[in-house]
Amino acid sequence: MSKITWRKSASKDVRPFFGAATLENSTDTAEIRLFEDGEFSGEMSYLVEPSDASRLAITIRPHLSAPALLTGTIKRGDLVLAVSVLQPFLKKTVVIGQYPVSHALPDEIAVGAEVLEQLGGGSNVVIEVALCLAKRLSKTPGSPFLLGHWLSKKSFALRVPKPVEVFNVIPMSDKDWEAMGWPAKTMYSVDYIGGFNDPAAKDRPLANVRVHSDVHRKLTLESSQRLAKPIEAALAAEITAQIVASSLHEWQDADDVVPLSPLSAFMKRLDAVQKTSFAELKKLAMQPGMAKLKALLHSSEQTVRFIKEG
Repeated sequence: MSKITWRKSASKDVRPFFGAATLENSTDTAEIRLFEDGEFSGEMSYLVEPSDASRLAITIRPHLSAPALLTGTIKRGDLVLAVSVLQPFLKKTVVIGQYPVSHALPDEIAVGAEVLEQLGGGSNVVIEVALCLAKRLSKTPGSPFLLGHWLSKKSFALRVPKPVEVFNVIPMSDKDWEAMGWPAKTMYSVDYIGGFNDPAAKDRPLANVRVHSDVHRKLTLESSQRLAKPIEAALAAEITAQIVASSLHEWQDADDVVPLSPLSAFMKRLDAVQKTSFAELKKLAMQPGMAKLKALLHSSEQTVRFIKEG
């Protein structure tokens, strides 16, 4: 008898609450402001540079829809507005506040710096504004009934910018490695091309990274992700270290880091772990073996966390 394997293909919120449909969009007009000198916006996705994370002073304007509440089938006294912040990677959520809809709601709700500190600084968090049930109700078809059931929700995602892909990944078989004169079971190699301190361009790779095809296949299989994450993190740190070492002759005499270069993105990654000046980076890169620099890279890639969770 053949075995059937079910695979989850996508996530989707299913909200079969047709009995509360009028409340579904009541949080759509909520707004957020990231910095004290910024403006409120209803956009739901933001890029926050690691260097700007310390300036975050997040404030929410709920703007809960009054007409929706008036026409809703659920009494205002049974509803609460909840504002929370979650960090998906840490699997941690902090509730900022719960505000009964039957009372006057605050015009603005601040997300304190101490909350962001608990969640890793605020560069990778999701702030949620949700209209929820304040208490358990009797079961009615098509209507929410559990305490905390949300009827309307708007999420604001704060993410670190994803760096431009700066190298080509080339899968290599045993024969491919042997043809190059390398051992058949070589795991990876890095061939630096150039441009670490030049403006990044997608059509100009920084390096060619060759990875054994068996390893590459294992890393890309969905079923192997618990194993893949720590290996990917370790590889990313080691590959970056080799690129730094190979490119050092190009930028060790430079006075400044070129804006929008792979080196500038690299510096921001280091700063997120430990504040590092350009002069300090040069010293770290010139140390035999670059032990301290590799430690910073593995910390940036969260290698230890992925090994622990794997």
